[in-house]
Order: sequence, then structure tokens, then C-alpha cells
Amino acid sequence: MIEPTVLSHAPRRGERFEIAITRLGESGEGEAELPSLLGPQRAERTFVFAVRKAMVGDRVVAEVERRRGPLISARLAEVVTPSPHRVEARCAHFGRREDPGRGCGGCTLQALDYPAQLAAKRDLVQRAMVGQGVDPRLVAAPIGCARPWRYRNKMEFSFGDDPERDLAVGLYRTGWRNEVLPLSECHLVSEAAASLVPRARAWAETLGVAPFKPRRGQGALRQLTVREGKRTDERLVELVTTSDPVIDTAEGPRAASEVARSFSEMIETTGLATSVYWTQHHAARGERSRLITHHLSGAEVYHEELELPDGRRLRFAIHPRAFFQPNPRQAEVLYATALAKLGPDPKLVLDLYCGTGTLALFAAPFVDQVVGVELVADAIENARANAEANGISNVRWQVGDVGEVLTDPAEAGLLANADAVMVDPPRAGLSPRALAQLVSLRPKRIVYVSCRPTSLARDLARLIEGGYAIEGGVQPVDMFPHTPHVESVVALVRQEGP
Repeated sequence: MIEPTVLSHAPRRGERFEIAITRLGESGEGEAELPSLLGPQRAERTFVFAVRKAMVGDRVVAEVERRRGPLISARLAEVVTPSPHRVEARCAHFGRREDPGRGCGGCTLQALDYPAQLAAKRDLVQRAMVGQGVDPRLVAAPIGCARPWRYRNKMEFSFGDDPERDLAVGLYRTGWRNEVLPLSECHLVSEAAASLVPRARAWAETLGVAPFKPRRGQGALRQLTVREGKRTDERLVELVTTSDPVIDTAEGPRAASEVARSFSEMIETTGLATSVYWTQHHAARGERSRLITHHLSGAEVYHEELELPDGRRLRFAIHPRAFFQPNPRQAEVLYATALAKLGPDPKLVLDLYCGTGTLALFAAPFVDQVVGVELVADAIENARANAEANGISNVRWQVGDVGEVLTDPAEAGLLANADAVMVDPPRAGLSPRALAQLVSLRPKRIVYVSCRPTSLARDLARLIEGGYAIEGGVQPVDMFPHTPHVESVVALVRQEGP
């Protein structure tokens, strides 16, 4: 038990405390509790420190930056005793944002060895379960990523100011939304994708085009987006600018389309892209943001392939705006885990909130029929196209609200005959309305794929209250090594009775 620290007042900005980091925070900070006896009355208080770039197992000196009640955000002032699991970070840009050239917000756990990252993520999921009254012993050890480096198939690099070079292309510093850290390397994407960053910066510097400055509303360059097929080596490169029709350059104003064409020609000379796009981001006060996308050269899509558990592959055509799992190799593991939880010999499976249908298409070869339901019509069109391209004919797609579709008299018996329902909601989890619909419809089995432990734990608690029991435990899957994010898959079975 930690001996309480006697404090005359609550921690204030600039004050330093020596603390032991015991756990991983949801945003990637190292967390520590500081039991205290506060003020003349020696009132018992526990403050929770969240320290950027502190690793689980470190003993550190943390400097307070701000406090909200018992929660304290702090910077890492010194590592007094490093964690036995602390390692040298692979990337030169990892580290404290106060240090020159460091503080990249792309990944926060590089200095923790990979087995320790997995242990910390399991603890993160377990603590989320405890918070909602779900048994934490149900949480299994996470399934690790076989390739924990260069796994991402998409990265959005930002243009910004660099005090030393006038222009930066890279990622935002940890916790700072308007300061871009110029990158010379990135180990989350392929070497080919990372090499486009300095090329884009050199092109912009040569042309004399300024980055967009949101506070001033000046400049033109917003983002460099690179998407690639890990199994196909196809690559889609996209330049995002403001919607201004004319862009200032070193040689004077030029049509934005000419600047975009110059970018496309530069990218084409690298031989690294199979598709080049230009998108104008229209953002005006009082108006809804719009993206106006132009195809400049190469193919209109890039392709990716996912390998099924039996070795067959699905091929997907991916447009610039289409969602696809950022770690496709580990997505195969995630979906195979979900497939294994559908129960013995499933015939009819429903994929509710199916999006572009990736999970439904993954399941289709192993069941008699899948029905995918999604509110967004464009997503269903994408799903239909991918089903046709892969010769999959046993998926029926429905556009509409889940509750309305499943209670439609024309669909009578659909849920009653379904062997399982799959749900893969966004980070916020199921909305209260969607959750109420799901419980009221009473499917026999639910397979829940989650991308956030806290929302999963909340929804599991409500489903258990609604008459379901967890079968086979909660299985975390590490989709994003070196970050605090973790996916989970869990099966719930309806309990018979009053």
C-alpha cells in the first residue's frame, strides 16, 4: 500500500512530483495514483497523474501542466528509474514534445517492449470492465500483431510551419493540434510511403506554396494522404488543399489546378503511386465542410486483399473516401476471431451497421447467407461492388435503419431464423437507441467487435442486463502496436427464461 503524501494544497501548475507509473491511460499516457492527505484537515484525496511518454513501470518526476479535479495532466521531467520493459525507441521522432525534433503524436508506446504493451492493453480492457461491473477475469491475453512495424495502409500527413525551414510535412506533436512536427522517417508505414514525405516538402518549397494556417486563414496546403495495398503494392496518393481557385507561389498566383497538376507530375516521377488525387477542402464559417475530389492520374482506385482462414483471398477496390481497416493483415486476425465466435455451423448471419460490408464479405464463404444492414446508401453500394468483384452472391444488402428493417413485416422471421448477429460500431459504441433495438429484437447470439474498451464495457453491461451472457470471454486483438488503441471481440448468448 502506498503511503499517502501530505500536501498543503492540491497540485498546481509547475509543481513536480516523483511518482511510479502503474498503468496505461486510454490516450497513451502513463498513469499513476498519488494518495494524499490534503490541507490542514488532512483530507484523504487521490490524484491521478497522466504523464506523456512515461512507460508502465517507470519511476518519474512529473511536472503538473493542468488539473481538473483529481485528474492531472503532466509532462515527463525526468525518468528516475526506467521500467524493466523500457526500450530504445526505433523512431528518431519519438520522445517528449519539448525536445527538438521529437514529440510525434503518431505512436506513444515505442519505448515499451511489445509484450509489455500487450499486457498494458489487457489491463486497460480489464479496468474498463471493472468500471461497468463486468468480470475482468473474462478478458483474455491480447492477440499480438505478427508485424508490429510498418503495418498501416493509410497515413494522413499534415502540412504546417517549421520554424527552421518555413514548411513542414509530418504529424502533429502530441497534444498540439496546430504544430506539425517535420518527419524524416516513420516506422508505421512502408518505406515507400514514408519516402513521399520529404519529396512532398521539397516540391512545396521549390514551388513556393505555403501550408494552410488555420488561425489566419492563409496558405493552401493541408494534407498529404498516402494509402497502399499491403498485399498488392498499389498506392494512392492524395494532395489536400484549401478550396481557393488560385494559389500563391514563388512565381506569383497560379490556378489551383495547375499547382495540383505539378504535384501529380512530381509523384509520377517517383514511380511509387498507381493513383494520384487532388482534393479541395471547402471550409467556410457557417457552412458545412465539403470535400471536392479530382482524379489526376493513374487508376481510380487501389486494391487490397484479405486472406480468409481457408487461404482464399478477397479483393477490395478502395476509393479515396472509402473506409478500410488501417492494418489489413491484423484485420484478417480480427475477422477470423469474430468468425470463430459465430457458433457451430451458422446458416444465417446478420451484419448490423455493416458499413462497406468487409466483415459480412469475410463471413459469407462460411455460412449459407449473410444480410448486411446499413443506413448509409453509399456504403452499401461499395459493399455490393466488392461482393460482385469477388463472386459472392449469398449476401443480401439492406439500406435503412436497423430497427425499422428488422421490424418490417416484409422481413418477418429474419431475426428469428438468424443464428447470429454481428455488430461493429464506431468508437462511441452502440447508441442508446441502437442498443435498445438490439435487446428488444432478442437475437440468439451477438458477436460484438469493438474498437474502444470503455464503450464495449458499457454496452456489455447493458446487454447482460437485457438477458445475455458472455460466452468464451472477451478477446482483445492488437490492431495498432505502439499506440494505446485495442480492439476486442466478444460473443453473447441469449439466456432463456422469464
